[in-house]
Amino acid sequence: MCRLCGVWPSTEVDHVIAGDDHALSNLQGVCGPCHRAKSSSEGGRAAAAARHPARVRPREPHPGELPRPTDRPDRQP
Repeated sequence: MCRLCGVWPSTEVDHVIAGDDHALSNLQGVCGPCHRAKSSSEGGRAAAAARHPARVRPREPHPGELPRPTDRPDRQP
């Protein structure tokens, strides 16, 4: 039986803790759907951790977004 869902027969072998440790204590039998879901989830987390932030400094306002002199609070008509 699948060690994750307990419903389907185990048809694939999965690492309990991802990596290169192929010791029997780190392997478990799982069904195909559970193995795909677990592997996809682990891959998504690894990819997210490897991404660099899009920007490292604060966004600068576009010149068209800067306040006009007439919009400044210290310049009231």
